[in-house]
Amino acid sequence: ECKSFKEKFMKCLYDNNFENALCRNESKEYLECRMERQLMAQEPLEKLGFRDLLDGKSEAKNEF
Repeated sequence: ECKSFKEKFMKCLYDNNFENALCRNESKEYLECRMERQLMAQEPLEKLGFRDLLDGKSEAKNEF
C-alpha cells in the first residue's frame, strides 16, 4: 500500500550513498503512510525523531 513511498525513500538513499540523514523527509512520509494504513503502530512523529520536520521548521531555526 505504501510502495511508492518506499521506492521514493530507497531511491533517495541510493542517490545519496545511503546517507539516511539526507532522506528524512522521504522516511517521514513512508512511516506516515504505514501508520495511516495501520501497517505499523501509531507513534508520534516527535518520538520517531522527526520533531524538526514538523511544520517545516528545523530546531536550529527555532533557537534564534
